[in-house]
Amino acid sequence: FAPWRSNFSITKSRAILTTPAGRKVNQKYNQINKNHMIMGFVFLLLLLLTNVQIRTSLAFLSQTNLYKETSSNLNMVTTSTDENEGGVIMLSGYPFYLRGADPKALAEVADKNRVLLESIFSSQMKSFNRMGSSTIDGLAGTPVCDIVVELSPWPMTDETKGKMAIAGYEYKGVGSHTSQDEWFFGGEGKPGHLGRVVLHTVPEGSEFVRDMNAFVEYVKTHPNAFQRYNDVKVKGAVCMSKKSMEDGKLLGYKREKAEVCDKIKEEAIDWWTKRETKTKDL
Repeated sequence: FAPWRSNFSITKSRAILTTPAGRKVNQKYNQINKNHMIMGFVFLLLLLLTNVQIRTSLAFLSQTNLYKETSSNLNMVTTSTDENEGGVIMLSGYPFYLRGADPKALAEVADKNRVLLESIFSSQMKSFNRMGSSTIDGLAGTPVCDIVVELSPWPMTDETKGKMAIAGYEYKGVGSHTSQDEWFFGGEGKPGHLGRVVLHTVPEGSEFVRDMNAFVEYVKTHPNAFQRYNDVKVKGAVCMSKKSMEDGKLLGYKREKAEVCDKIKEEAIDWWTKRETKTKDL
């Protein structure tokens, strides 16, 4: 019985469907259509729920701090101890923070060392300044706190160096930046880790202090300089992290960034000098 066949007229089909047998067939096909609609709706609902679940899972994986980057072989691990939620690349056992170490933690390290150095140098210490990458919030780099102090008289006596040694500052000789710079390693942290300090001691009025202040202020206030310096630091760290040898990665990273760093330093000193000249003219 098929009322939709072409040899049945529309009138006959309607007449047949009004019979008990026709109504029964009609009800049967209506029920089949309803079942198909329900199954289709359930299928679409399952697809939507599955899609939402997948998106939720991916969002969780991308936000959690307990994962390893699998897209690259960089030895880059993000951990819950990194408060800035940035990656950390290990270079010969030294952490390199892709978004910089925690600014508050670095400030606390500097404050602790300021108090300690004041107790050692007393009135001999004429200024205390932080310097280097760790002074610039968000800039990639190691978590070591670089400090420069002006002393008068300079250099310090052997007796004072003895006090420095007792306080945990290891004398490293004359620095590489200028011949009038005696520097020390110290702080409570392990070498290369948060809490570690590199201390430069220079004569009062040293141009080295001016140059370092100029560098920090220039990078902080010039986005292009910040980006160039950040990019070369990250590139250098990533490049060295891929090296097969384990020793020397940190030194290799420093060589990778040196050229760009020197160029930005020249720009910073020129900018600072022009700014000082303009201030004097006013």
